[in-house]
Amino acid sequence: MSAHLLTRGIIHSTTDPYAQALLVRDGVIAWLGADDSADRVADPGDERRDLDGAVVVPVFVEPLARPADARDALSRGTAVVTVLAGPEDTGAAPADEDVQTVVYRHADRVDAEAAGVWLPVGTDTDPATLTGLLTASTQAGEQAYLVPDGGADAGPAAQDVALTALRSVAEELGTAALGRVRHRLVVTHPVTAEDRAFLAAAGVSATVVPDADGVLHAPVASLLADAVSVCLGAGPAGDPWAAVRSALSHPDPDERISARSAFAAATRTPLRALPDAPAAGLSVAPRLSVSAPAVFGVWDADAVAVQSPDGRVAAWSTDTRAGTPLLPALDAETALPRWRATWVDGRIAAEDVARDARDGATPA
Repeated sequence: MSAHLLTRGIIHSTTDPYAQALLVRDGVIAWLGADDSADRVADPGDERRDLDGAVVVPVFVEPLARPADARDALSRGTAVVTVLAGPEDTGAAPADEDVQTVVYRHADRVDAEAAGVWLPVGTDTDPATLTGLLTASTQAGEQAYLVPDGGADAGPAAQDVALTALRSVAEELGTAALGRVRHRLVVTHPVTAEDRAFLAAAGVSATVVPDADGVLHAPVASLLADAVSVCLGAGPAGDPWAAVRSALSHPDPDERISARSAFAAATRTPLRALPDAPAAGLSVAPRLSVSAPAVFGVWDADAVAVQSPDGRVAAWSTDTRAGTPLLPALDAETALPRWRATWVDGRIAAEDVARDARDGATPA
């Protein structure tokens, strides 16, 4: 396989927050470091690419999608998509084979290749039926994904039905039984402290997404404070950076979180929330580090910064002496990052060719 040396960039790596360059060889990241050291580690025949100040970050992971939503994932810097297959879907593979999908089957179909089952929950859902399906999944060791009808715009009643079913299963099988399977729940509305404690004890992760207006209503800060894993989806707008910014500008100031926490919820946590099933095996790492698969996104950003540790404070700094990797600035006055390319398995899987032609830029 060919090797590529990418220089003059901003590499978002927790193992080397000062990295400006990276070397990709044989499909993995072979080296991270400073520009002035790059030529010492690269071979003469390695292809050179000038990032021209672009930001390189781990790919986004979409935790809540239907099959059609995966088709343009790469152009959103997303390379892993959790797909909810409908009863009529014979296959959930996206048009681009470079997009890695994790499929959850519908309760009305059998799919041995699925990673789990998703259960739609509405106000008219029969509680006994839902509890029976959830009990069966728990006993079979199959992860269940409780998804309210209407997505982020669903009413609080559907969320209450799902929580009641989870509690009923815990009463019958024990909280530890739920913890072994690690079910998933889409959260669209406030959750009581008692329910948050239950979700944490039962190992149930929460998926949150902005609504059609780009507003996030789920209590993300409270969930995280009570040790509930939170996965952040792009929502109807389909822009993962907009979703990250929505967590910083939550309408309830007490529920706002830092950019670093929101970015982790959109990239790292959705990978950890996947079940321990062969169908959920992925060739992607939650962070950029040496020996990790070379799967990442390249973005143009007007500014980069480190946000104040208190996510409720709109304070940003370009000082990296604390060892925190930089992210694109996501304050309301700065334009959202613009996608340039997505790398999968050490090569460019998709890129914004129009941008290169328009700006005369070097492809990344």
